[in-house]
Amino acid sequence: MKRLLLVATLLVAAVPLVAQEAAPKPPAPPRHFYKLTYVLKEFGEGKVVNQRDFVLTCSTGDRYASRMRAGSRIPVGQPDKFSYVDLGINLDTRLEDVPEGLALEVTADISSPTTELPGSSVSPAIRQMRTNALAVVAMSKPTTLFSIDDPSSRHRFDLEVTAVPQK
Repeated sequence: MKRLLLVATLLVAAVPLVAQEAAPKPPAPPRHFYKLTYVLKEFGEGKVVNQRDFVLTCSTGDRYASRMRAGSRIPVGQPDKFSYVDLGINLDTRLEDVPEGLALEVTADISSPTTELPGSSVSPAIRQMRTNALAVVAMSKPTTLFSIDDPSSRHRFDLEVTAVPQK
């Protein structure tokens, strides 16, 4: 009898534990992959004087941004004491599917050496442009994300992106 009473007490005590099971997690949204083609154009006197293309495959649903780095490391400082600086283009991209198309958040950092400043013996001046652009782009159509005038010259930089769905 004591055993039956003990088993019954244990069963009654276990019922609330079964009722407290975690609710099922909602399914994760499907991931979609896109090929992004970035085109960086440099204009001088209204004409394209330089153009670079960068292609990156990204997906929606990523916790982290897709990153692309392209450039060179150059020494700066005095001949007996110097360090290196990374110059080039850095693109960080986050994607999200929205009813209007594809939402992009792009952080771009563009840097390059310029001609040496008067009186400078070793280190070149560095021009740098940074921006964070938010845009909704239509599929397979180029979209200009930003246009930046270089304050140290009469040049302008445009960054456009074309997104193509991948299967």
